[in-house]
Amino acid sequence: MIRHIVLFRFGDDVAEHQRRQLLDELATFPDRFPTMQGWALGENISQRDDTFTHGFTVEFATEKDLRSYLDSDEHERFVRESWRPIIARRAIVSFDAP
Repeated sequence: MIRHIVLFRFGDDVAEHQRRQLLDELATFPDRFPTMQGWALGENISQRDDTFTHGFTVEFATEKDLRSYLDSDEHERFVRESWRPIIARRAIVSFDAP
């Protein structure tokens, strides 16, 4: 099982409706990418570190499934058109989680 974790922070000048639109679109990912399992998306509630305001985790059965998702035209278009214009900071980690 491959666990994929994305932590992110919106740009300070990003309007609330833009934030909501991106979060709503992210919430559709499990339906759009059927190899996704165990999807969770949420706002950071940590009182120790506010570097990132949101995060999501998802699991894939194999690394091939993860690569297929990451390399898909649909994912690349989302990153280019929706993600990059409004995300100021992000951290992404994928690892084998037996």
